[in-house]
Amino acid sequence: MTENRTDKQMDKTIVKYNACWFGLVLISGNVLAQKDAYITEGGLFVKPSLEVGVANDDNIYNQESGETSSAILTVIPALTLKTDDGINTFSLDMKAEQGIYEENSNDNYTEGLLGLSAHLEPNDTHRFDFGVKGQWLTERRGSGITENNFELTDEPIEYSKNTVFIGYEYGALQTKGRIAFDLTFYGKEYSNFEAITRRSNYDSLAAGTTFFYSTRASTDAFVELKAETISYDYQQPGEFVRDSDVYTLFVGMQWKASSLINGFIKLGAQAKEFDDQRREDFTGFSWNIGGEWRPLTYSRLTLSTSQSTKDPDIAGDYILETKYKLDFKHYWASYFYTLIGIYKYKDDYSGIVRVDDTYGYKLKFNYDLTENIAIGVYGEADRNSSTNLIYEYDKNIVGASFTLTF
Repeated sequence: MTENRTDKQMDKTIVKYNACWFGLVLISGNVLAQKDAYITEGGLFVKPSLEVGVANDDNIYNQESGETSSAILTVIPALTLKTDDGINTFSLDMKAEQGIYEENSNDNYTEGLLGLSAHLEPNDTHRFDFGVKGQWLTERRGSGITENNFELTDEPIEYSKNTVFIGYEYGALQTKGRIAFDLTFYGKEYSNFEAITRRSNYDSLAAGTTFFYSTRASTDAFVELKAETISYDYQQPGEFVRDSDVYTLFVGMQWKASSLINGFIKLGAQAKEFDDQRREDFTGFSWNIGGEWRPLTYSRLTLSTSQSTKDPDIAGDYILETKYKLDFKHYWASYFYTLIGIYKYKDDYSGIVRVDDTYGYKLKFNYDLTENIAIGVYGEADRNSSTNLIYEYDKNIVGASFTLTF
């Protein structure tokens, strides 16, 4: 440990950890002795878990040079409650995470998640989906708003993300046509360092509709239309207004030919129009593709790729983000698997001259000691190159985790 870890800072860490863990223990204390999951007499599925991990990150601040490394301890308790009668489902998810840095205790963080979702089918023609999720998160120093300037703050930036979703679908699954509607509210709000974070608080409201046409067994063609309005709470003096409207039109297909293969393809266009004409609008090609293939019962290949716009944390009008990701999971035995993942992200900024290319991979070995205890060992690597050299960095992480499901 470095000398800057004071007794006061350590006490603060212990208090924050106990607060997160104590809440989950109160709820799950009666089922900790059960194997894998507990089902009450009323049919309530209860599954608590605890993951403890230790890792070494050789570049915790994503620096181009003079990297700082640190060992990191994480403690992640979680609890899932769920009821399912075969048609209607209700679920409640709770999760907390405490991270403790050896190099500098100022980088310690606490995060949490609380989510509630429901799926209702009163008959074979009407289907409803509801979801509410709150997340209390942190931006590690050297990322997000403090990118390339981790000393801008003396601790991680804290923020919350809140999402409310309502969905409705009309039409029996056996019919040729179905139509769905959805409405999503999303809000992001920072809670500390107001002088530099206030400009990044925003809300968005998105409405969409999708028409499905069944072409054959387990395969649908569809047309999807979505409109979203993004509103920022505060504009810095002299800054161009960042509010915008985003419109997306996709045509595509989704299928589940069998338990061995399923996926979807969405191809179309996206338009992002700013309220302030001094900012550069976007109109262009957009896509979202994903799928899973099981060439063998003990192997799984997962692919995803997408292209869409997103708002930058600091400078620029928008970012055109292109993603590619491929994962291969293979079970060598029922209790042992390996996971290999690779990805490539490209962020093309508008309004400033900057293009980032990030490449990465992950390799994980997981061994189940018992039905309730698993040990994992993993390695990760990120390589970020940029047309602006100050944003380039390399990062390598190696770690191990111990997961207990009760």
